[in-house]
Amino acid sequence: MSGQELYLYRLEAEVEEKGIYHIIVLAPSDEKAFDYAEKELERYTIATPEVKEWVLEEKKRVRSGAGYVIE
Repeated sequence: MSGQELYLYRLEAEVEEKGIYHIIVLAPSDEKAFDYAEKELERYTIATPEVKEWVLEEKKRVRSGAGYVIE
């Protein structure tokens, strides 16, 4: 392993007429997290949606037992 710290990110993507998608990614930086989240959203949807707004909801350093509760 490279020794680089990783973080678990919880992001929201607000999509016109579709609502909000919650996306969880593992990344070394905020910039990479948004890149990875965009790619995940593209894979999840049939057509690439027009995202009105991205929101970084939470960022946690990865450690054993780290996780999220999503209402």
